[in-house]
Amino acid sequence: MATMKAMDGLNEVQRRRVLQLQKEIETKAAELAAIFHESGVKPAAVELHDRDISETQAADLRARLHTFSEDWDRPETAIYDQSPAR
Repeated sequence: MATMKAMDGLNEVQRRRVLQLQKEIETKAAELAAIFHESGVKPAAVELHDRDISETQAADLRARLHTFSEDWDRPETAIYDQSPAR
């Protein structure tokens, strides 16, 4: 979630909008993850505009996911690709 320090200069309406957009991004990320998992399609093959994701939202999501991408891409994490959905 957005940190309070990052939202210091925003009024209440702007803060609510930031939180709403952040929730929408997280929802879209979960939807995309499910699609990728089910279809085996690589992320580069998905058109952002088909998923109602803007370039700005995609850049934000990429930046946030980058923090754990090195761990996720390790060979030993492949087991999670084979696990049934819960």
